[in-house]
Amino acid sequence: MRSISLSRANGLLLLTLLTVALLYFGRLFLMPLAFALLLAMLLRPVSNWLENRGVSRGWAALLCLLLVLAFVAALVWLVAAQGTSIAEDWPQLKAQLQKELVKVQLQVQQRFGVEPQRQMQLVQEQAAKASDAIKRFGASMLKSVLTLVGGLVLVLLYLYFLLWQRRKFRTFALKLVEPENRGEVAQGLEQVSKVGGQYLMGRLASMVFLALIYSVGFSIIGLKNALLLSVIAVLPTIVPYVGAYIGAAFPLTMALASSESGVLLPVVGVIVLAQFLDNNIIEPIVMGQALHLSPFFTIIAVVLGELIWGIPGMILFEPMFAIVRIGCRHIPALQPYAYLLEDELNEPGWLKKVKGLFGRKKEE
Repeated sequence: MRSISLSRANGLLLLTLLTVALLYFGRLFLMPLAFALLLAMLLRPVSNWLENRGVSRGWAALLCLLLVLAFVAALVWLVAAQGTSIAEDWPQLKAQLQKELVKVQLQVQQRFGVEPQRQMQLVQEQAAKASDAIKRFGASMLKSVLTLVGGLVLVLLYLYFLLWQRRKFRTFALKLVEPENRGEVAQGLEQVSKVGGQYLMGRLASMVFLALIYSVGFSIIGLKNALLLSVIAVLPTIVPYVGAYIGAAFPLTMALASSESGVLLPVVGVIVLAQFLDNNIIEPIVMGQALHLSPFFTIIAVVLGELIWGIPGMILFEPMFAIVRIGCRHIPALQPYAYLLEDELNEPGWLKKVKGLFGRKKEE
């Protein structure tokens, strides 16, 4: 029976440690580059569409860049325009929150016999214990956001050159391997480019769906500033797992502060329904098995991403793991690692039927 040599195991461990160290200490350089790579994968079809209509590659890359800037500007304008109404209503909302707090204190006093003063003292003691953890998390999030905003110029520059000279980078990668292996490498590069684009497109489609459901549901309920609350609730969902809970906190708080009674439970219902539809229908359709990662390693990717790169890492490490899986799959010596990373769950039958219907429409 063939055994794993100690030197090979030590080499693999050393390579892993060096990779983690490189990712951590080189994060200021690597994070903007990683975001630019994902955006380039997403915008490559747009650039190809423009080039097929006679636009030069340089101008097509520039138009893609302007498209990204227009999207960011529209998002900022939407939040800023809608946010003014909340600023005007803030005194009323603050007073309503204080009334709700008094009601909760009275209910606690009636059920458990704890006076409001004692309740506030207990809350302050627990808040003091958790303050360090909250400060660390807040500092980490703020640092990540500032790093991302500060690196926006680098992201745009990298994005332009990745789109403009993508053929040169592809040719360079093919020149690194033997001629007989170039077909396999070209296939792997094509799969990698599709994975990044499908991941971001799936995330964006999921966010748009949630925003539509939230805005319609909140408007029907009668919650003020429904559009703004929907956008704010959706933006954190780009972070896997925890983003949905962070985003839901704001509309729930505003529903609690609403002067109309009976709004909180309908808002909870809208959020739960939207998340259920998104997790079980929208994401399987728009993302499918694009990443094809095991759920276990998906969680590991998110946790490692937060530890090494913070909030941006939680967004980026999932597609990065998928890219590593594709690379391992096309290298015979690393195929066992691709097997370990990949998801073995079969596609649901209903999803195959839906994809089949879309496939027939395209053929027609």
